[in-house]
Amino acid sequence: MASASAVQEFIAVRTPEEIDRAACAVRIDGGPEARGAAAAYRWVLDPEAPAPISGSRCGVITEPDLAAEERAALLAARDPARSAAERQRARGVAKALGWVLGFAPLND
Repeated sequence: MASASAVQEFIAVRTPEEIDRAACAVRIDGGPEARGAAAAYRWVLDPEAPAPISGSRCGVITEPDLAAEERAALLAARDPARSAAERQRARGVAKALGWVLGFAPLND
């Protein structure tokens, strides 16, 4: 079992500093996908905030929480009942959380 300091040093396979740099990089774009990624990074860095797709609040985010939100984002990105912008935003959330978890990037 990881110690409390180890959990704070890494979020899944990324450090908070890496996530913060990624959040800064996506802010430049401004499109729906970038806004989704930024929302995901904000949530990961501030787990008191609502999750970007499900709206759940964790307090302490675990890898299963990240994976569940990434899955919700993938489902939302494929939901034809959502607008194109909502699907793009969800795709950005999924890509960002997948990166935090160390998954290979989604194909574009």
